[in-house]
Order: sequence, then structure tokens, then C-alpha cells
Amino acid sequence: MATTHSFFATCPKHLELLLEEELKGLGARKVRQTVSGVFFEGPIEVGYRAVMWSRLANTVLLQLKSFRAPSPEALYEGVRTIAWDEHLSVDGTLAVNFTSRNSEITHTKFGALKVKDAVVDQFRDSFGRRPSVDLRQPDVKINCHIDRDEATISIDLAGESLHKRSYRADSGTAPLKENVAAAVLIRAGWPELAKEGAPLFDPMCGSGTLLIEGALMAADCAPGLVRDSFGFDSWLQHDELVWAKILAEAQERFEIGRPKLGTYVGTDIDGSILRTARANTEKAGLDAIIRYSRRPVTEIAPPMLATRPGLVVTNAPYGERLGGDGEAEQTHRELGESLKGRFGGWQASVLTGSKELGFKLGVRADKVYSIYNGALECVLLNFSLRERR
Repeated sequence: MATTHSFFATCPKHLELLLEEELKGLGARKVRQTVSGVFFEGPIEVGYRAVMWSRLANTVLLQLKSFRAPSPEALYEGVRTIAWDEHLSVDGTLAVNFTSRNSEITHTKFGALKVKDAVVDQFRDSFGRRPSVDLRQPDVKINCHIDRDEATISIDLAGESLHKRSYRADSGTAPLKENVAAAVLIRAGWPELAKEGAPLFDPMCGSGTLLIEGALMAADCAPGLVRDSFGFDSWLQHDELVWAKILAEAQERFEIGRPKLGTYVGTDIDGSILRTARANTEKAGLDAIIRYSRRPVTEIAPPMLATRPGLVVTNAPYGERLGGDGEAEQTHRELGESLKGRFGGWQASVLTGSKELGFKLGVRADKVYSIYNGALECVLLNFSLRERR
């Protein structure tokens, strides 16, 4: 019988419910959400599936042990009770990520140092040698989180944050994080529309993130397929057979889903950012699917190849992406006029900086959501655009 592990998946604030539902769909058990993350249980296969398939998580942590750590000494001793040679080679490398909340130990660098010291001292005492620290590409990334003096030590199965899909040649200005883009699409109802073969159009596409994530979603392409490496690659307990099975399944599903893709079009007024979008799209293997053209928002129209209404989705520019609020307000007014005048029957989803900017669209929203892109709280507005009679 497979060993049951405890996991914790982190995510941007306000995406916890979506992540909970996603993890349940991947076979997770005892799923429980908290602020910026979700606890769950299952065999290592479930943890691997979360790393491969989660479109929303930032990282997936395999929890090793929890203990009281009201002092640096208690933290050090607790970390030393874990048999680290079962996870890391004496000739390997490690890095420590440390976070603390409502606890005696508040200094993150000091906390990380105590965890590192406990690990390498254990190796030195047992083998006369110790692993090295590599902050960029460690063999094992250790996570320590202390909440009200209760420490939890975990192995980071993801490594680099899962929102980095590896298709970005260049982020462009004020980039929309990939997992936030996926959340926007889910909130907009894109998974259901994609199954119906609906077209996807982004009138201010920037570096193409929404279109790429939308196409990957519609093609049943796991986000992990467009990543270069994972945190478990050199972990000593990595189950290569289980991972090979998950990888083969993901590749097969993408082979089946990719030919079914429909119409994906992006426009933007900035020619240089469109070059970035094309480079990102090519790196994602979707250059034959997604089309881009330079066009102001006042001239946008449904794509010529679209045989039915679909979804207009965009990360509308606001103050931090433009010269100021006045320009942002004008852009929102122009976008609203174009949507009302030419996209009757379509669904629309606009991510913007505030409700006040959203009002400038001049369209009544059916639903409003709060979504964080990094530290910035944004507003997502969903619309059903009426046909003009």
C-alpha cells in the first residue's frame, strides 16, 4: 500500500478555493484551504500530479515533520531529528527557504541559517563531510515555515515557482503571472467554452500570457510539460517510475488535445511587445495556433476565422502600465465602446486595477472577483455582451 504523505500547495491570495477544487480533481484527499494555500494528503503520485498539472499553485511542499520551535535552539534540534541523508547526498547541494508568522523567530535569514546549520552539522557528524549551499539550483530545496512557534519542515517538490512555465522569452512590462492568468481564464468560464470550440481573443495581449495559458488549457496540456526542471529531480526519494508514468500520460493527453485547438488571436498597439508575444508563443510550441497583429483598441473586431462568439479576455492597462490614470481611463472607455459595438453575443473578462477603472468600461459586470497579481490587488470583471438589434 502506497505511503500517505502530507502536502501544502501555495498560491496567490484569493485563489485558494480554485486551487482546492483543482487538487480534488487530481486525486488529493483531506483537502483544506487556508490563506494563500491548501493542505492535502495522498501518495507521492498525488504530489507529483499537483506539480505537473496545477495551473494555480506556486509550489508544492512535501511535509516531513512538525515540532515546537519557540527558540533558535529548539528549531536547530528539531531539524536535526530528521534523517537528512535519506533526502540529500553528502556531496549534494541545498538551499533553505524560511518564513515565519506570529513567532519568536522573525528574522528570515537567521532562521534559514539555523536550519542549514542543523542539516550540514548532522552530515558532518555522520560522514566527516557536508553538502554545499547553492541558492540558484540546489539538489534539494528545504522549506521551513513557523506559525505561532510551530515549525513545519518540508521538501519543495516544485523548485522554482510553478507559475514560471519556461515559455517566457521575456516578461515584458508589468507581466501577468501565468497562474494568475490561468485563474482569470477559469473565472471567465474558459474551460467550458474551450470544450465547445469557442474562439479566444485578447485585444491588449501584451506578452501573450492569457492566450498561451488559454491554448494550453484547451489543448489539455499540463503546465509541467513546458517547464525545464523540478525540485525533486535530485531528491534521493524521487520515484522515477511514478513520475515517468505521469509524464507519459501528460504527453499523450497533449498529443490528443493539440489538434483540436480553434481560433486564438491577440492584438496590441505596441509592436515591440508583440515580438515578445510571438517569441513566447513559439517557445510554448503554439506559434501555428495563436495569431497576433498590431491594432489599437478602437479598431478591434471579432477574429475573421471565428465562426461563433467566444471569449474576449484581457489584462487592461492601468496606472502602473501606462503614463497615468488619465490615459488608463481613456483606454478603458475605448475598450468598453469596442466591446459594446462589435462583440455582441460574446463573453468578456477584464482584469483591471480598480473598480473605479472598471466603471469606465461602461458595461455592467455580471460577476466581480478580487485577484492578486503579485502584491497588487486587482479586480476581475466578467460580462455577457448583448447582441445589438
